[in-house]
Amino acid sequence: MFSRISPINLSGSKPLLTVVIDTEEEFDWAAPFDRNSRSVTNIAHQHAAQEILAKHGVIPTYCVDYAVVEDDRAIGILKDWADQGACLIGAHLHPWVSPPYEEEVNQVNSYAGNLPCDLEKKKLATLTDYIEQRTGRRPVIFKAGRYGAGPNTARILRELGYLVDVSVVADTDFSFDSGPSFIGLPSQPYWFEVDGQRMLELPNSRGYDGLLARWGSRLYPRLAGASGLRALMAGVLAKTRLLERIPLTPEGISAADQIRMVRRMTAIGRPYFNYAYHSSSLMAGGGPYVRNEPDLKAFLENMDMFLDFFIHELGGRHKTPLEMRELLSG
Repeated sequence: MFSRISPINLSGSKPLLTVVIDTEEEFDWAAPFDRNSRSVTNIAHQHAAQEILAKHGVIPTYCVDYAVVEDDRAIGILKDWADQGACLIGAHLHPWVSPPYEEEVNQVNSYAGNLPCDLEKKKLATLTDYIEQRTGRRPVIFKAGRYGAGPNTARILRELGYLVDVSVVADTDFSFDSGPSFIGLPSQPYWFEVDGQRMLELPNSRGYDGLLARWGSRLYPRLAGASGLRALMAGVLAKTRLLERIPLTPEGISAADQIRMVRRMTAIGRPYFNYAYHSSSLMAGGGPYVRNEPDLKAFLENMDMFLDFFIHELGGRHKTPLEMRELLSG
């Protein structure tokens, strides 16, 4: 996956932030995948976060899946914002709700990168064309559903005209769940080459705090894992303030924790951050992170606090993924 890569030296840069939202149906994450579970009521609730983002001068990217695009009200809301220049619209592939429906719906096939190359491409091509038809803009930013990029994804993206990918989760291995492994890939932006053409990767941010934060990318995957004793080790490392991994998201992560991670990462020369969440978190009961109205209030407060810190206190700059590509190309 993205084997021919060229890391980008951002040392000395001011902190940079992109905001990319997994824009999708609300569903029970603990239940089996279901093609008929495609309600997108949550899209009508996005204005609460959109107002906070606009307050701080942030233009988010909504990476939308097929269930969102086929719903007139949902795609209408996002298209209106895009027409106003208030957001970008990218693609987000959930294969179980994206035609053509040729594969069995199961855990393995929920990662599009596990599908046969022809089927993965047909699904993404269908989604891409549909987004263009419904919004008047062909998407060039892609985020794989469930981070499910595979061995054929990069070439498919290139063939369909995509410019930026935001699927990689640095220092993370999903192979225990039949997903991809991103161990060894950079945590900061990099170029990857496909057929002599380069594309930009903007990894999802999983940063570190603690005395060993500088070596987190090497140490954390070895010392702390998804289950068993390695999961216990992650708790020990955090409690002893040696090493703690903190995702950059308002989903279950306090603004205070996000802020101390960003402070640590910028201090050790890693100034790029990709802030992400799921659209379903804007509707109480829409996903596992926001169960009720108090959860939603905390979610929005954490978003507001973090963005205020990043833009106004830290002096960071917001860039859309396409602005990042332009900046880094220069």
